[in-house]
Amino acid sequence: MNDPRLLYVGWTGQGNLGDDAIADALLPQLPAVEPWHVPHDPKEFARRVLGGGLRGSGDRAVLVGGGTVVGRRNWRLLLEATGLLLARRRPWHLIGIGVEDPAFQGKNSFSAGGELARWPGLCRRFDRVTVRGPRSAALLDSVGVHAEVVGDPALLHEPAEAATPRDQLLAVNLGFGDDLWGHDHGRVISAVADLVRGVVADGWSVRFLVINPKDQRFAEEALRLADVAEERTEIRPAYTVPDYFAAVGDCTVLVAERLHALVLAAAAAVPVVGLEYQPKCADFLASIGTAERSIRTDEVTTGILREHVDELAARRPAESARLLGEVDVLRARLRTELTRIRSGAEVAGSLR
Repeated sequence: MNDPRLLYVGWTGQGNLGDDAIADALLPQLPAVEPWHVPHDPKEFARRVLGGGLRGSGDRAVLVGGGTVVGRRNWRLLLEATGLLLARRRPWHLIGIGVEDPAFQGKNSFSAGGELARWPGLCRRFDRVTVRGPRSAALLDSVGVHAEVVGDPALLHEPAEAATPRDQLLAVNLGFGDDLWGHDHGRVISAVADLVRGVVADGWSVRFLVINPKDQRFAEEALRLADVAEERTEIRPAYTVPDYFAAVGDCTVLVAERLHALVLAAAAAVPVVGLEYQPKCADFLASIGTAERSIRTDEVTTGILREHVDELAARRPAESARLLGEVDVLRARLRTELTRIRSGAEVAGSLR
């Protein structure tokens, strides 16, 4: 049996809904593609190589399917090693990746020391560079790399059926990666807890969405601080795309911190307010024409959140329709890119 012609490189299999959602949106639509769980350290990479990973490497090309990859030293080293050992065919492919903004320096951002300037050579290995949002495109332009905005690949997911939105049902997601603007997550939890207390007093119900096991404790802490009637609140785990669509679809508005809580809500046409823990959240919201709904975690207040929630609730049908239009444009771009990548893989296979 022939080896796969594309080696999908992504942060899959780590219990993170967003990265798994990207892979689940792309892999079924591509022929002869082998998903690869990115190793945590060089020893794991070496085990992969020694375990037979070199077999067929000359016929494989890299496919990077999304996530904040460019501008991070760890990803640059990984892709260089992958191209040397596991996927030697050119050109490589990518679709809707994010670019790490060096304006944010967190605990493990890997973007210090002018890292982005080291990426143009690596980017030239790809047939085309397409990115999640306009900030990613601007960052690459600053180092001489042209990129097209096609959106986050997880937008390719669509709910099996449209949900009927409820009045006064607020969805909330709290959770972040390695660090956040302001380095103080307690501030965010406190502001959200006050928001929950206020909306419940005005007759709303609140549904906390847990899309990563680490989110559970943040939801519990916010509810403890809010100190509201239990029958008006719930915590709903949603670790798969269908579960998430079922949990968010009937909500009036979503206030979310994790990037793909925002992405998948937009895919379901649910109005969103972003708790921007890192610039990638603002980059995505700008791609769907709602940059003004991104609130940095070091600037968030209960008043700002409530203002956004009330504005969106008052015009929910119009905002939902607007979101659907923006997402449809990006889905069309993503599908065009998938067709191009699929054609390239099929041509490569015919030349073997």
